[in-house]
Amino acid sequence: MKSTELRLIDALLDMWAGMPIDQISARALVHEAHSAQAAIHYHFGDMERLYAAASAAALTQAEGWMAERLAALAPLAQVAVTPALQCAVISATIADWAVFQRPLAMAARHAPGPQWERSHRAFWTRLAALIGLGDHADTLACYAHGEGARHLLVWNPVLDRALLEETTAALVTWLAARRFGDEGVRMVHRTLARADYREPLHPGAGERAGIAEAAAHLLAAQGHAGVTFRAVAARAGVTLGKVVHLVGTKSQLLALALHRLYEREALGGDPEQFQAQRFAPQAMLAMVLEAVLAGSQPVLAAYHEIERAIYNGADHAPLRGVVRAMEDPSGTWALTQLMGGQVPTASLVAAFSAILRGIGHRAVHAADPPEALRAAAQAALRPFLAPA
Repeated sequence: MKSTELRLIDALLDMWAGMPIDQISARALVHEAHSAQAAIHYHFGDMERLYAAASAAALTQAEGWMAERLAALAPLAQVAVTPALQCAVISATIADWAVFQRPLAMAARHAPGPQWERSHRAFWTRLAALIGLGDHADTLACYAHGEGARHLLVWNPVLDRALLEETTAALVTWLAARRFGDEGVRMVHRTLARADYREPLHPGAGERAGIAEAAAHLLAAQGHAGVTFRAVAARAGVTLGKVVHLVGTKSQLLALALHRLYEREALGGDPEQFQAQRFAPQAMLAMVLEAVLAGSQPVLAAYHEIERAIYNGADHAPLRGVVRAMEDPSGTWALTQLMGGQVPTASLVAAFSAILRGIGHRAVHAADPPEALRAAAQAALRPFLAPA
């Protein structure tokens, strides 16, 4: 029989893997673990320490999975690995991690830290060398983080896997031959996901629209903890009673924030306004590095908060579909500048966006010196930089 400590840890890992984040609580946890609420305090002190213990336990299991994966791929070091096989290995590894190791993958998302980042980086560095992409290890490690986070969003498993494979192929095709890959799967996924998407809470106009915008801002800036009735009322410039009257419950307030945040980030960009601004590739690289490494890029924070909120729960499935294949006008513009004016395909933009997210995650959680973070980020983005 498992000890109470192990039951609580296992219950938390299961809840991270399958329960909406706003439903996770100490009460729900002890119910899942068949324990008493006092057991959390007795064995761990508080929920924060329990989170840390669950994260550590998941990391130990994850490192075992990584070692097994590398052992299975070790024979590839003896042969020439083609781009097609590189794509297959990368896609299968990301998919297996997100699908078959979901509790571990979700632990890494909910309770990240320096050791998770070091293990992830070491794993993908060794895998990159095995499949002939050792020169692009930083690019691949950052891509795997960002695209792996996306693949945890399950909308239509068959189309989701096809989208992952096409995005990976776009990256590998660019790394191998500086050619653009296909984007047909992304266009189909985007079209069908949009048809499935229905915003459940329309902000409308007036005070309700202001409340939606205020809630979205707080969600991007402060995470779920920041989206309270009182904070939203203060941000929107209305009374607390007005927010309660127009929205109703805390879950509805969070849903309103999520959907407004998606609409703002996916559809708020003006492609013509972006394209009117021109920067030399090196200047664009400096701007991107400054924004991502300094944590001043709100789109990255928005993606992170949207994803964590909608990973689980049937009500969020339509939103997961559109978030996976959402348009990225700012990413398209930035990548176009980096590449010296070449307009990339949507699939390559998605790969680039995943890499940026990996860089941003490393900057927050790796605990590396600033100069090391910057050097690694430059190495990750170097394949996209047009020759001087």
